[in-house]
Amino acid sequence: MTTVGPLLSAKVMRVIALCLLPLSAIAADDSPHWEDAWVRSVPPGAAVAAAYGSLTNRSPKPIAITAVTSNLGAAAQMHDIVAEGDQRRMVPVETKTLAPGEALFFAPGGLHIMLMEFEQAPNEGDEIELCALTQDGSAICTEAPVRRDAPGPSHHDSGHHH
Repeated sequence: MTTVGPLLSAKVMRVIALCLLPLSAIAADDSPHWEDAWVRSVPPGAAVAAAYGSLTNRSPKPIAITAVTSNLGAAAQMHDIVAEGDQRRMVPVETKTLAPGEALFFAPGGLHIMLMEFEQAPNEGDEIELCALTQDGSAICTEAPVRRDAPGPSHHDSGHHH
């Protein structure tokens, strides 16, 4: 029976390991996640650009986005468009809190990321690193292509679709 014991233990260990694999995939998938991030291309000489995309909180607890950064320039800020009568103006947004499962959408004409004070305008096709910084000091980063138009429904090259 000494040969069955170790074999049984190995088989049991293999079954346990196989059962735990899906749990490790779930645990790896509970971090906040960017999708379809992109930066609108600007003409040469421009000193500001806008970035868009969505950020989903997959964690079981709320997260507070307190800042944004990029590798493009000296300043990045969250801005929103506010309507006042017939006028619309851009206002800085200090913090956005995301409940578990909630998504934050950065889109043209609404909440967006302003990239400012850069030395050289990015070229179409460049990749810009965008990071959302959380209240606990974490950085949620992605690579955002510089493009003329928003990604369409057939856009599948970001590698973030699941």
